[in-house]
Amino acid sequence: MTAADAGGRAAGSAAYAHSLVLVTGGARGIGRHLAEGFVRAGYPVLLTARGDESAQRAAGEIAAAAGAGASAPVLSPRVRGTALDQTDPASVAALAETVEALGREWDAPLCVLVNNAGIVEKAEGPVWEIDAEDMAAVLETNLVGAFRVTRALLPGLLATAESSGAPVRIIDLNSGSGAQGTSAHAAYSASKAGLFRLAQSLVDYGHERGLRVFEMAPGVIESDMTKSMPMHDHRTAADWTDPADVVELALTLASGELDAWTGRFVRAGRDTPAALREAASGLIPGDLSDGTRVLTVPM
Repeated sequence: MTAADAGGRAAGSAAYAHSLVLVTGGARGIGRHLAEGFVRAGYPVLLTARGDESAQRAAGEIAAAAGAGASAPVLSPRVRGTALDQTDPASVAALAETVEALGREWDAPLCVLVNNAGIVEKAEGPVWEIDAEDMAAVLETNLVGAFRVTRALLPGLLATAESSGAPVRIIDLNSGSGAQGTSAHAAYSASKAGLFRLAQSLVDYGHERGLRVFEMAPGVIESDMTKSMPMHDHRTAADWTDPADVVELALTLASGELDAWTGRFVRAGRDTPAALREAASGLIPGDLSDGTRVLTVPM
């Protein structure tokens, strides 16, 4: 690590130290990569998993790795894990209380919500052959659950934006399946398409109050979920999206550098932060009348 790298990381750590990031489903897969990336960048992070033990174990491992990193150790990394079942209103309410309490403890109100937690159907095929309850569970988790979490945390996010005078941000982990559809996974595709419409409403009503919302597709990360899907069996090592690209894009969105892209769809591994910065010069923040509203950006 060069002196410039060290200085940049230290500056970022200082800037982000009072901005809590919540990553749902942050104990494994894409969420784990994101939680690790935010901690390394100097953000205090709260991650969730279905079980409290899994969440706390992941947080401990991330903290240990960040604090001992040979190339860029993070001084006193702050990361905590908590249980969340976003299909359970009581669990979501408890999460909101945890977020508020942790924000006071760390002097770091929630500023970035990463809606990552999600599942996919256990089987591929036409709707009439897939278990109806399995499909319903996908919609309940990915769409209704994400709505519950977002709705529970919005009052605090908007209050933070008002008191600080600075924007707050929501990053939804979306998918090409939401933008274009994947016939073999109808429920998953429908759940991700629904996130676009929720984002549209949030942007239309929330932009003037400091809310910025992004639909970010991570590409295809090698994970337990994607490896369980036969449609990805053909992939070799070169066909998977590099997790580093996903983390880099999420960090750039969270930083505010790409706020002109609020309400729009970006894809890690294809839309680089540099390219989005350059393209942003032609966008008017909050004005989605220019043909680049979510669901219209080419994959």
